[in-house]
Formats: sequence, C-alpha cells, structure tokens
Amino acid sequence: MPALELRIPTPVVGRVHTLDELKGVAILLILFYHAGGVLVWNNYLHGDVGVDIFLILSGLGLALNSRTESFWDFAKRRVLRLMPAYWLILSVYIAANTHFLQHKYSASNIVTHALGIHGLFGDQIGLSINDSFWFITAILFLYAAFWFISPQLERLDRAVFWMGIVSASVALGLFFAGQSGLMGHAGFRVPSFFLGMMVGHILRKGHLTLHLTTWSGIGLFCLAYIPYTRGVTFYSAFVGIAIIALYAYGVRPHLGDSNSSVKTLDFLGRHSLEIFLIHQPLIREYNYYFHGRWLSEPSPSAWSLSVGMLIGIVATLIASVELHRLQRFFFKP
Repeated sequence: MPALELRIPTPVVGRVHTLDELKGVAILLILFYHAGGVLVWNNYLHGDVGVDIFLILSGLGLALNSRTESFWDFAKRRVLRLMPAYWLILSVYIAANTHFLQHKYSASNIVTHALGIHGLFGDQIGLSINDSFWFITAILFLYAAFWFISPQLERLDRAVFWMGIVSASVALGLFFAGQSGLMGHAGFRVPSFFLGMMVGHILRKGHLTLHLTTWSGIGLFCLAYIPYTRGVTFYSAFVGIAIIALYAYGVRPHLGDSNSSVKTLDFLGRHSLEIFLIHQPLIREYNYYFHGRWLSEPSPSAWSLSVGMLIGIVATLIASVELHRLQRFFFKP
C-alpha cells in the first residue's frame, strides 16, 4: 500500500518550553492585529495568523501529551484548565458592559456564554459580549473532536478522513448560515488545530505514516475541494506552521535561555489565554468610551488612541498575571 512517511531523529519527551514562547509570538501578533484595527492600519502583517498559531499549538500540545483516559476525565481536565478564568472574565465584562456601555444581555445569552456554547447561536449571540469569546466555543468543540480522532492517529488515513469531514462541515455550516463573523474567526481555522495534532503526534512518536487509501483520499478531498467550491480556502494553517518552524528552527537555536526576548515571549505565552480573553474590549470599546466620556473626544486622534491602547494593554497584563495566579492557586494542575 503506498504511503507517505515522515520521521524525526529523536522523539520529544517532557515539557517543551518553546511552545510557551510560540504562544508569546502568537499573542504579540494578535495584539498588533487588533491595535491595527483600532488605528485602521492596512493588514499587511496579517497578525490574525496568531490565532492559527494558537490552534496549531493547542492541537500539538494535546497530541504530544495525550494519555489513555475516559472522555469525562479528559473533559474535566480541560474544563478546569480553561473555564474558571473564562467565567471570571465573562462575569466582569457582563457587569462592566452593562454599567458603562449600557449593553443589555438576555438571560439566555448569559447562560449560553456561561456554558461556552454561545458560538453555536450565530454572530448576534456569539460575539455579543466580547469578540474574543468565540474562541471558547471553538476550542471546546475541538477538544471533543480531539478525543474522538486522536486514537485513530495510528491509522492516519482514518484520522485525515474525519479531519476533512469536520473541517468542511464547520466551514460550510457557518457559510450557509450567513454567520460572517464566526466564519471569519472559526470557520477557516479548524484545520489549523488538526495540523497541530499531526505535528504533535510525530514529535511524540518520532514518525508519521499516511497510507494513501480511500479514507485519506476522501479526507483530503473534503479539506481541499469541497470548501473551495464555495470560496472557502484553508491556507492560513500553513502560514501558521511556517511561522512556528521559523521561530523553532531558525531563530530559537541562536537565543540562549537567559535571553530577554525569550523570557518575554515565555511570560506572554504562559499568560496568553488570559491576555487573549481580556485585551480586546480594553483597547477598543473602553478606549473609545474613556475618550468620549472623560476626555470629551468622540473622535480621538491616532496618538490619543495609541496611548489608550497602551494603558489597556498594561491593565490586561496586570489582570492576566493575577488571574493566572488565582487560578493556579484554586485549580492546581
């Protein structure tokens, strides 16, 4: 049976600190991208690929550290790692948005957000409290997909089949539902997570073999052709993996562990989830609110907005560190 095979000299064992540094790279790209949105910059750098890097690293980390366990044990570990910080941030933004921005949220909206399933109810609900919260629904869905697909990585053709089916289904479902916001955030990015799974598998096992069978053929067809017929292309995953490879093999070997850039990226990476969930309203909605309410500047200058964003980012970092410390105290890994 024809097959494609990849091998690495030595499988990876133990914690890989470079993954935290790569998360730091990802969050810097995202911060730059969102800052550019506020200042109306042309998106030449495409910092939004930072989200693809996050999803690649999520799939990679799960595959690299996978273990044999029941679905409920797996779900419990992932929920305790993800949701407490999210619930606290969600509560703060519901209260703050209601008081300062005069937003009104229905009980069903709040409940779906608390359960992390708000992204299933379209743009109007899924992006209503904080644009960044779409990630919670997406990653919970991908956790479930990982648990189902990961045992089949030893028969990679079967895994690729399901990766293709799931990726195309999510993209076309959001496309035909007319949910452009969630489509842009999540619809294109499911393959990034699955690509990370395969990279994590080869790092853990030392090899990866894809048999060219009907299963893998259908999976690749779903990934490449079916979405393309509707104008959906899954290319950002490859940009993300290229940036990961550039840092891991082109930049990191020339930097010592004590390098200040490495330490900064490691710090940002370890707090990247909290930063991702907190930062966007502070540098955008509350930046404009502060200028309009307290400085009487309904149309602030780019310089003034930049100062506001800097304050928002500093506040984000402080809140992220404290929240991370609080979560580790109550929910020790």
